[in-house]
Amino acid sequence: MGLYPYPAKSPTQVGWAMTLQRHLGPILFSLVVIFMLISGVMCLTQAIRMIDSPFPGFLVYDYPIVGSFGDYEWPGFQAGVHYRDVILEVNDRQISSGNDIQEVVSQTPVGETLRYLLDRRGERIRLSVAVSVFTFQDFLNIFAIPFLVGISFWMLGIIVYFLKRDTLVTWSFLLFCVFVGTFLVSSFTIQSTRPRWGPYLGILSMSLFPAACLHLSLLFPEKASWVQKRPALQYVPYLLAVFLAVDHLIYFISLTKGNLTSEQTLSLSSQLLTLIHFTRVFALLAAAAILSSSVYVFWRSSSIIARQRARIILLGSAVAFLPPTIGFPLVGITKFVIPFNLLSIPVLVFPLSIGYAIGRHNLFDVDVYIKRALGYVMMTAIVAMVYFSMQTIISTVILTPLLGGNAKKVYPILFALLVVFLFNPVNRRVQDGVDRMFFRKKFDYKETIVSVSNKLASVLNLDEIIKQVIHVVRREMFIDMAGVILLDPQKKGCQTFFIGEGPGNARDQTKDVCIPYDDPLLALLSREKKLITKYDIAEDPRYADVKDPCGQRFSEMAASLAIPLVYQDQVKGVLALGYKKSGHFYTREDIDLLQTLTDEATVAIENARLCEQMRKEVTVRTNLARYLSPQIVDQIIEKDVRVNLGGDRKVVTVLFSDIRNFTSITETRPPDQLVQILNEYFTEMAGIIFENQGSLDKYIGDAIVAVFGSLIPLENSAAHAVTAAIEMMNRLPALNDRWMRDYGFTMHIGIGINTGEVFLGNIGSPERMEFTVIGDAVNVASRLSGVAKPGQILVASSTRKAFGEQLRCNALPPVQVKGKSEPLDVCEVVY
Repeated sequence: MGLYPYPAKSPTQVGWAMTLQRHLGPILFSLVVIFMLISGVMCLTQAIRMIDSPFPGFLVYDYPIVGSFGDYEWPGFQAGVHYRDVILEVNDRQISSGNDIQEVVSQTPVGETLRYLLDRRGERIRLSVAVSVFTFQDFLNIFAIPFLVGISFWMLGIIVYFLKRDTLVTWSFLLFCVFVGTFLVSSFTIQSTRPRWGPYLGILSMSLFPAACLHLSLLFPEKASWVQKRPALQYVPYLLAVFLAVDHLIYFISLTKGNLTSEQTLSLSSQLLTLIHFTRVFALLAAAAILSSSVYVFWRSSSIIARQRARIILLGSAVAFLPPTIGFPLVGITKFVIPFNLLSIPVLVFPLSIGYAIGRHNLFDVDVYIKRALGYVMMTAIVAMVYFSMQTIISTVILTPLLGGNAKKVYPILFALLVVFLFNPVNRRVQDGVDRMFFRKKFDYKETIVSVSNKLASVLNLDEIIKQVIHVVRREMFIDMAGVILLDPQKKGCQTFFIGEGPGNARDQTKDVCIPYDDPLLALLSREKKLITKYDIAEDPRYADVKDPCGQRFSEMAASLAIPLVYQDQVKGVLALGYKKSGHFYTREDIDLLQTLTDEATVAIENARLCEQMRKEVTVRTNLARYLSPQIVDQIIEKDVRVNLGGDRKVVTVLFSDIRNFTSITETRPPDQLVQILNEYFTEMAGIIFENQGSLDKYIGDAIVAVFGSLIPLENSAAHAVTAAIEMMNRLPALNDRWMRDYGFTMHIGIGINTGEVFLGNIGSPERMEFTVIGDAVNVASRLSGVAKPGQILVASSTRKAFGEQLRCNALPPVQVKGKSEPLDVCEVVY
């Protein structure tokens, strides 16, 4: 018992609790729907009853204040009546409610003027306004727009509730849609002075919809952290809304009870208007709250899907709330009546943005077809709403103020022109955007092929070509994932490039897909040389033996079909495609376009490969030609020899050449002349080394280090090295003759040659690496070069043995060199 702070419930109590919880949501939802149906029918009925009935020439609340709805053509606004004017007298009769005004109007013939005494912010104004008739056109212009927008809010709330029932998010969204919809549906009824229940409906909805909006901002696009800790605080906005509603009702009842003096009417009207302004501020703060929470989530949330929700809400909120936010503060400032019936249209974009997020970003885990159908219907409804709004705006806002009574004559002509030159192009663009937004746009076959051909023809970079192909395919067909697999027969490997949507439809991401060269699916495509789908693998008996591995490969790639890239009857790669975002299957037109695209892409990829290979060969040749003979360079490129830069052990022959008495030469020659002499010397000597298929390892001051048999194996590296040394000695006299003639001096060299195992690879630090040889064989060659006399070629016993008996040389006494404990056997080459 100590584990439970409360008495345990009996099984019967638990059963009742579960039953109540299971049925409470549907019961409350049913009550909400009944409330909406009754409200809608009553408001529509009242508006219809207004048709062809007399009215003052302007709308008035049940309390004696001029309403916000109206038409510039009405007599009241033509005479100068303003929104929020307090009506004190009509034909010298004191007025205390809107019903009093309606009684006077009903007793006055249509067309006869009534004398009004108005209070406008403390200023008394007398006006005469003729009694008018509320026509069917007035019904359409003034009542229909907010009524239809309000119904749309209701429908959106119902749809979202059915998509995901009984969650706090959907309930707060439903309440928001219900209260806003009720406010819009009843907005005209509130200002028609009848029936008496109209103001109560408006007061309730006007006070509660900001609270529902604030509640939604705490839960969506991501639940606030403090709400999780103190969930009861999320309901505080509703308490404030109830307080505002009660205050509204108190002042309203006080104003409409009758028998008030003018001063009392003015005082109560002023206090009521102040309360209405406070309610509007509450609504603006609620809109700002959901914008602020969306901005915070967009920048700070670690959840990808929450950031996606926030992005959609920010866009929808900006479009929805900006016009009303600008319009509401202008109430009472401008001399015109603010057309609240028109300002209600953009507000619908807010729930539409959430509906769009539901349809595209999988916020509530509904079936894909329902989501996209919902979104498509909502976006198409915008087109119809724009059409209807344009008609109303042209008639009410533009033509009537400018042309007055002639507006009806000009309207049909102007509207026809606007439909042809404005609405139709806008409609096509909106429909095109809707099609793209919900992945239903059809591609232009010819335009797509021409566009792809032009782009691929101007690109020779392999990576860029592949990106272009993937981008075009995904953009034109709205595919969630696409990838290219390139085959490399020489290396028996594959290169893969896959791009798809990130989690929650986030920004496109590169995907790592590892596929072996001997993959069964690749082998099947290479053999068939035709398009294969995952359904072919699953159902075609011809593929029964590879059904499991190929099906697994399709799943790992998240692909539904694969198209081989065939060039000169050889499969060079594969284009793998995922699923169409529309949920539809690929059509024959899609396949024809893909076949054409793959043909274009295959040629472009092969051209890029060839160009890349040529650039690689030029680069390799340029780099190797600095150190290797042209013959070795050709062999490396032709045979695609891979140089192990990490290091290898090899038996090579090392040649060291050193200038005798070089220090004394530098002391007698200017630096520029010395550099020119050394460049001539090194050029001649390097050419001889290259001619004998040696590699130039490095220059050390005036010394040359050459290696034979390092990168390309030589049949007899010692013979190549000795031959090169003899030619170097034979070339030196000609150089001395020229230097004596030009500079008045000569120089001589000594050469040491040794054969043995060395380490061949990159030596140095990460900042400075050098490809060279190290080892005892290198040191011995260096020591022999140091003891060689001018014009002398010394070879170690290892080189003499490697050369063979054909080497003409004279044996010399053993030589003691630095670093060796025993004297070395050497001989002098005879040349």
